[in-house]
Amino acid sequence: MSRNICQIVSRFWALELLPHLTLKSIDGQPTPIVLIVWHSKHENIWKSGINMVSLRFMMNKKERVLAAVNFKGVDRIPTSYRGLKYVSESLLKYFGFEEYTVFSKNYIEFLKKLGADFWGMGHNICYFSTFHPRYIGPPPKPPYIRDGVLYYTLGINAKLVKIEKYNYEYAAYVDPPLANAQSAGDIKKGLLTSKLNLFDFDTMVNMLYSQKEKAVTSESDEIDYSFSELRNNHEFIACGSFNSLFIMCSYLRGMEQFLMDLYINKKFAECLIGEAGDFILEFNEKELQGFGREAEFYCCWDDVADQRGMLFSPQLFKKYFLPVYKKLFENVKKYNLILDWHCCGNVNEVLPMMIDAGIDIFDVVQTSAKDMDLENVHKKYGKKVCVHGGIDVQKLLIQKRPEDVKKEVKKIIELWGDRGGIIIAPAHEIEPETPLENVVAIYDVLHEYSIQY
Repeated sequence: MSRNICQIVSRFWALELLPHLTLKSIDGQPTPIVLIVWHSKHENIWKSGINMVSLRFMMNKKERVLAAVNFKGVDRIPTSYRGLKYVSESLLKYFGFEEYTVFSKNYIEFLKKLGADFWGMGHNICYFSTFHPRYIGPPPKPPYIRDGVLYYTLGINAKLVKIEKYNYEYAAYVDPPLANAQSAGDIKKGLLTSKLNLFDFDTMVNMLYSQKEKAVTSESDEIDYSFSELRNNHEFIACGSFNSLFIMCSYLRGMEQFLMDLYINKKFAECLIGEAGDFILEFNEKELQGFGREAEFYCCWDDVADQRGMLFSPQLFKKYFLPVYKKLFENVKKYNLILDWHCCGNVNEVLPMMIDAGIDIFDVVQTSAKDMDLENVHKKYGKKVCVHGGIDVQKLLIQKRPEDVKKEVKKIIELWGDRGGIIIAPAHEIEPETPLENVVAIYDVLHEYSIQY
C-alpha cells in the first residue's frame, strides 16, 4: 500500500484550521501547528478516508522546555548551549559575527544560527536572564577579587587565574577564612546571617551579560533591564543565589578540612552547616518574597560528588544537607517555579533523595562519570525527573569526530524520543580544545531528526 504524505504549514490558529479540535499550547493560547496527513487510496486527501492524522505543535523554545519538564510531547527535544568564553567567541566568529566578543548583543542571533534553544551556564539554561539581589556592601580587599557567584560578599576569598593561551580568566578560591578554627566555639554566631543587610532584596540585577564577556566584574557591570524584553525573547526569568550548602561550607573551611570535619570534628561541622544553612534559608526566603512571583525558574547547585561517587557518605548527606534542601525547595515550590538542581559526577546515591525532595530538572548528566551513561540514566530516572545535559565534554566533544557526536545524540533521541524528560546540552561548559564542528554537530542532528518524531 502506497503512502502519500502532505505537510501543511499553516499560520491559522488550530480552531480555525480544524474547528472540531480543541488544541491549545502549554500556556493555554492557540498556537500555529503543522498538519501531517497520511492517506492510502485517493488523490484528494480532503475527500478520502484518512488513516492517520498527526498534529504537531510548532512550539516556541519556552513551551518546548515546559513540555519536557512535565513529560509531555515535544515537537523536538529542547536544547541548550554552554561553553567557556574562548569557545563562545570562536563559535560566533565561525558563524560570521563581526563583534564576536560581545555576547550580550549577539546571543539571540547566535542561538538561531547554532540551532540551540537556550544559552545555559554550569547549572541552568538561563545565563542571560538570571537575577540576584544587588550587593551594597564593601568590595573585597586586594589581592582578592569579586567572583562570579558572589562568594566574596560572604568573606570567601578568591584570586584571579589567567590562562593566556585561551585568553581565559577564572576565580580560584584561596585562604579559607575558617581554615585555622579549632572548635565550634571559633565560629561566630551569625557569621553569615549578619551579612543579609548587605543585600538590597528590592533590586534584582543581572551580572552575567558582562561576566560572560570577562571573568572579573565590577558593580558597574550589573544590568537591570526590562523583564518584558526577556519574555518577548521567550527567556525564562530565573533566580537562585547562595544555595550550595556543601560548597559554601567547603569554601569557608577548605574542602579537605571540611570533609575531615564531617567525620572527626562533627560538632564543628554541625555548627558550620547550621550557620550556612540558616543563611541559605533566610537569604532565599527574602529573595523569593521579593522576586518569586516575577521569576519562572529557580537555579540550585552543589557539587557533592566526583566522577567515582560521593565525596562523603550518602548517610551524612541525608543527615546534614538534605533537611536544608527540603526546606528550601518547599519554599521555592510555593512560587510554582521550575526547580533545577546541578551536580557533577556520579550522584546516583543521592539523586533519588533530591527527586523526592522536589527537583524538576537534574543537571548535568556527566556521562563520563561512573554509572552515569545515558542508558543507565534513562533506565533509572527517565520517567522520574527531566535531565539537562548528556553530551560528554571531556572525551566525546574533544577527541571524537562529528559523526561520533551525531551518533551519541541519536542515541538520546532513541532513548527519550518525543515524550519529554530531557533537555540536550553539553554536560558542562565546553572546553577550549573542542573542535567547533563537533559543537555544531550536536544541534544539526537534532534538527535533522526532528521530523521523525
